[in-house]
Amino acid sequence: MRAARDLFAREPLPRIKRARAATEPAVNRVTEIAHRAAATSMRHLVLLTGVPGAGKTLVGLQLVHAGFLDDLAIPRAGGDKPSAPAVFLSGNGPLVQVLQDALKEAGGGGKVFVRDVKNYVKHYSQRKSSIPPEHLLVFDEAQRAWDAEQVGRKHTASPGQTEDRSEPEHFIEFAERIPGWCVVVGLVGTGQEIHAGEEGGLVQWRRAIEGSPNPSAWTVHGPPALRDVFEQSRVTTDWSPALSLDTEIRYHLAPRLRDFVEALLERGSSAEAAPLAEELYTGGHRIYVTRDLEAAKRHARERYNNTADARYGLLASSKDKDLPRFGVDNTFQTTKRLRVGRWYNAPQDDPESCCRLDTVATEFSAQGLELDLAIVTWGSDYVRRDGSWSIERSGKTRFARDPLRLRQNVYRVLLTRGRDGTVVFVPPDSWFDETFAFLEKSGLRHLLEVVRPQRSR
Repeated sequence: MRAARDLFAREPLPRIKRARAATEPAVNRVTEIAHRAAATSMRHLVLLTGVPGAGKTLVGLQLVHAGFLDDLAIPRAGGDKPSAPAVFLSGNGPLVQVLQDALKEAGGGGKVFVRDVKNYVKHYSQRKSSIPPEHLLVFDEAQRAWDAEQVGRKHTASPGQTEDRSEPEHFIEFAERIPGWCVVVGLVGTGQEIHAGEEGGLVQWRRAIEGSPNPSAWTVHGPPALRDVFEQSRVTTDWSPALSLDTEIRYHLAPRLRDFVEALLERGSSAEAAPLAEELYTGGHRIYVTRDLEAAKRHARERYNNTADARYGLLASSKDKDLPRFGVDNTFQTTKRLRVGRWYNAPQDDPESCCRLDTVATEFSAQGLELDLAIVTWGSDYVRRDGSWSIERSGKTRFARDPLRLRQNVYRVLLTRGRDGTVVFVPPDSWFDETFAFLEKSGLRHLLEVVRPQRSR
């Protein structure tokens, strides 16, 4: 554990210093809850909310590397304390790969502190007598936890059994096996449901505790905004503003980026989006649009020519079927071979690096992760048709309750991956003309109009 903590404690970049300062109240609050749980031998669910880019993942990683947990851990059978008193669990496979790749120097291939949630559920649901070695479980994107129906589709039950529990129900049951005390921390984002089966919401966590053998042993903590979720519940609750991360820190120059994307995608209002785009541009966050993919690539390379640790890359929707015609290979067979950890972490000159701009990451490989500059290649699966957003070319999404919302969320993810800015490539095809015109009207500046004057200096 010491190796991992030494790695985590290395002198951070200035933006990480700012991020730690912004998330400190939340980390301190969860730390207090963990100490209280250990002192009283009780169980706690902490729901930590935050807008995209607010630092939820950073909070989770700080918690699982917290040294105080070693002292609070209760010995297991045989006299040994847990080898890792906390674990960060995520259903976001690419995020898991990137974190494990970054933490592999800590040993265990980076898997000591970061694990895939599906494998964790499979292991402990099929081994009823197995006790998790941790006391603190961090569940990433708790609002996207699978409902019972999706768990049944995705998990193979033990012989003679059927999987009829949601992921929250499984986790509450796993936590109750842990001796003495436990804290389950759910990191809650907004507007990021991009898979079918993730639309059940936070009410699943309430039902999981209310349906447990001993709900009175639990206390639920969260920001005041979640009070309605547990209204009239008999579960003990405790509301604290410190558990809401409401300020974007990922986009250090773009506090209004989320508002801009909402106006663009959800409300489809160019009149509302345009002044927000101007505010972003004035603040230093650049959002360009172009119909020339090679120009977008040149801009990225020239912008970060002398910044060796910068990361920029191509992003695309997985549902689009037209982009390969324009030099963007987002096909399933190609993107499934992407080594996501290397794509984000490898040096710029590495053949697997995102900075080579010859491989593409989809929303599934980008959610929860970030680049300095994102080149978003707009697909035909979500376009403007007759003044509204259309998904007529997206195909069907199995089991989806609201396909339009899922497509909207995909582009919300893609448009919020760039810390410094985004270049949107709209293919030069008539099917995309209305989309291109709408983006221009919404305040995106044309890349060639901006870059050419810079070259003439």
